[in-house]
Amino acid sequence: MKDTFSLSMLIPYISWEHFFFPWKVKPGTDEASSLKMEALDLLRELEPNITVNYLLKPFQVHTEADDIIIGNIRIPFLRQQVPNADGVCLSIADFISDGDTVGVFATTVQTHDIPDPVNDDPYRSLLLLTISDRLAEAAAECLQAKAEASLGFGGEGKNVIRPAVGYPSIPDMSVNFLLDSLCHFNKIGISLTENGMMQPHSSVSGFMISHPLAQFFAIGPITDEQVSDYAQRRGFSIEETKKYIYA
Repeated sequence: MKDTFSLSMLIPYISWEHFFFPWKVKPGTDEASSLKMEALDLLRELEPNITVNYLLKPFQVHTEADDIIIGNIRIPFLRQQVPNADGVCLSIADFISDGDTVGVFATTVQTHDIPDPVNDDPYRSLLLLTISDRLAEAAAECLQAKAEASLGFGGEGKNVIRPAVGYPSIPDMSVNFLLDSLCHFNKIGISLTENGMMQPHSSVSGFMISHPLAQFFAIGPITDEQVSDYAQRRGFSIEETKKYIYA
């Protein structure tokens, strides 16, 4: 599944609280209301110059301990080393069983032919960058709703999460190379840097997982022992593994 979202479809999914954070603006204030209005006005002004693309591909997976296997591609996950409040050390692998269907997704915001008055104005350029980041996240949220409606993700008694590459539960940026080999991100205009970072910057990739106990969490501190184990499973040197995890 790959296509394009309209801005009008995505605006209701924007997390304004996260949008305000890099601006150090407190939600619910007059400053926040004014900033939101300016961001929406900019989106309306530049709507012809903004394209939001997405892809979502379901895969049946096999599992081995903290790894999942899709075809001939092995994707390892890290596990918390400090127990959470329930006394459990979580891994994304805990929410995936052998034979489950897992979605691989990516969203990206492409800007093109931005008028010079915006490019030459540092404030408006930054406003466009920060709202584009939120549009990429909004597209992932909208895509999840679409998947729940049409692909059977979720359902009674199940939670759907979409852990993203480079985020606290999957800090290894090199996982993007594995997902790219499965879905070919260039189909929607995403390229990868040598460190696995996505270009354009306003892009998100990850997994869509449905499980009764699925939840978001942070891996937290990683021990040298776990780095060594993970490096072996990933097929990297320890130095290379650290480069991707701490990118």
